[in-house]
Amino acid sequence: MYSGDMKSEGKSVRGVSVHVKGAGPSVVLLHANGGSHHDFDAVSDALATHSKVFAIDWPGHGESADTETPGACAFADLLPSVLEDLNEGPYTLIGNSVGGFAAIRTAAERPDLVRDLVVVNPGGFTPRWPGTFITCWTLSSKTVSPVAMRLLPRLYLRRETAAVKAIRSAAVDASRNATKIKTFASIWRSFTDRRHDARADAANISCPVMLIWGTRDPILPWFIDGRRARRAFRDARVVTLPCGHQSFAEMPEAFTTAVADFLDWNEQRSS
Repeated sequence: MYSGDMKSEGKSVRGVSVHVKGAGPSVVLLHANGGSHHDFDAVSDALATHSKVFAIDWPGHGESADTETPGACAFADLLPSVLEDLNEGPYTLIGNSVGGFAAIRTAAERPDLVRDLVVVNPGGFTPRWPGTFITCWTLSSKTVSPVAMRLLPRLYLRRETAAVKAIRSAAVDASRNATKIKTFASIWRSFTDRRHDARADAANISCPVMLIWGTRDPILPWFIDGRRARRAFRDARVVTLPCGHQSFAEMPEAFTTAVADFLDWNEQRSS
């Protein structure tokens, strides 16, 4: 069900726009390259019935301030400071794509901040093949980036829902903004950085982990990236769903059910 109707309050932390709703244990939503906190609109109200939800806009996205050097590792470096300043931890981090990569690194390096980790088709598990570099550099070019911003959501979002339509429409709008195009391109270039590798971090995470993967994602395919992620985590609950890159927008009810079951399971295990 596509909702996004519960009233939220906005604040800015270190130039990052944070949208807050609900009450209870803290949950942080971390979106993908080119998106915004609205990517999670189909599930944020459901999550907020049991938790206090902090949905952020990465620098250069949504309502957040721009930054000179946006990138996957830069966002991962920034996240612990944002969480510290919010001062509402420990947190359940729910991260998608580049947001998933930032969540993984934070959980590994700052376990004091993270109670549980949910990653949805996270970045950082793609093999460093020549084709990977060619793809990243092509999508980061000035001529290709605005086209990619419009077309990629049509490619990797495989189910037609109201939330998916909203994400695609927002991507078209963003592709007309020169600053957002520059940010999108910079993040794609950052995927070639050797530090953009989540495998060692995944192996060092001590908190409970759930890995959710849309098996029809052509950008981060399950049979390559998904399986590498599954092997990297020492002990993770794995949920596969027949959708694309953003299961929370494509299959929101299945997503929220999986998350609720996971968090309940963690409470039972710790009791």
